[in-house]
Amino acid sequence: MKKQITIIGNGFASLFFIGYFLSIPTFPIIAYFFRRIYSRYDITVIGNGKFIYFPAIPEFLTKKRNKADVTIDIRPFLRRRNIRFIEGTVVDIQDGGRTVITHDGEYKNDYLFIGIGPSFRKDDIPGTKDYTYSPCYGPDDMDVFVKKLESLSAGIIYVGYKINRMDGFVAGRPGPMYECACLLDYALRERGVRNEFEIHFFSPDRSPGEKGAITDRLRERGIILDDGYEPAEFLDGGMTDKDGTFRKADLVLYSPEITGPLVVQKSCLPMSIGGHIDVDKYGQVKGLPHVFAAGDCANHENPPPWVPHQAHMAQLRASAAAKNMKAILNGKGSTNLYRQELSCILDMRNDAMWLHRSEDGRPPFRNIFPRRSKNLIFVKEAFERIFLFYLRYL
Repeated sequence: MKKQITIIGNGFASLFFIGYFLSIPTFPIIAYFFRRIYSRYDITVIGNGKFIYFPAIPEFLTKKRNKADVTIDIRPFLRRRNIRFIEGTVVDIQDGGRTVITHDGEYKNDYLFIGIGPSFRKDDIPGTKDYTYSPCYGPDDMDVFVKKLESLSAGIIYVGYKINRMDGFVAGRPGPMYECACLLDYALRERGVRNEFEIHFFSPDRSPGEKGAITDRLRERGIILDDGYEPAEFLDGGMTDKDGTFRKADLVLYSPEITGPLVVQKSCLPMSIGGHIDVDKYGQVKGLPHVFAAGDCANHENPPPWVPHQAHMAQLRASAAAKNMKAILNGKGSTNLYRQELSCILDMRNDAMWLHRSEDGRPPFRNIFPRRSKNLIFVKEAFERIFLFYLRYL
């Protein structure tokens, strides 16, 4: 009898898991028919059917990307792999992971992979929900911010982030916010109104007087650094400090700290101190040997403090989880680990930097690319095109 495998979510972690669990089809049409004739597994994906390429959302500021560019209907990709798709939201996971419950029904499985996104702690600072925007919430939120920005001819804009470090790693979104600050500067210069705006960059997770390559890029663009600053409350037209002082802000682009999805809190899944699904170094959920998780919903085991939640780490973690699930299905044990690595290209339109750090010190692509060059923008765009081509056509 075929094993029933359920995958929750259709974001980066889940799609990378599918890619590593199943062989990539060289000829999609042939693979489409072959997997209907022979398949060892019945795979079901539960999600919303829309994949969002989040790394490109900051480029909404320069009009280089829009919602249509970053949104893909993932159902044809799944059909080509003979994967059943169920549109729905998971509200509970029971029976040690064997039962997944949605608003429309429950689904049994032999093995479960969880690749849903995080929850953002929007209640941490009062007013976050009502008076701030973030590229990390998705294209709709960013579209609203861009429209409001276009209506201004002058003003004060704050860009910032906060990190949840309770699990010992970077559970937040610093990278997109740094990119947004630089692209915001570029977009205003293109409009010829940069001198009419103040751009502030703030974070309680930055130390006053902090130095480094990213800080240099912000200073070069005349961005005011409010290092160590955390508002007491966001309000209409600004924010208040802890002493009650009001700061004027016409727009705030802010990414709060992230934690695990809300379903974790009431399900049978073990939860880490920081609120993520508690997984081991093999991607297995602790205490639930047939359940795996990767991506923003899960924590890292014994992580270095700089390791992030990002698409690249979702890929590395999903790869290990897929290989280990296949090993268990073949009667073996989990032996595949994943590398701890931070790697991303910071696109500033008139400049770019490759930010990279790994636990073994290995450079990206054997250092064939420079660490700082405007040409890195084309490298980043090439990665995007290749991945989206894979989702659309392979």
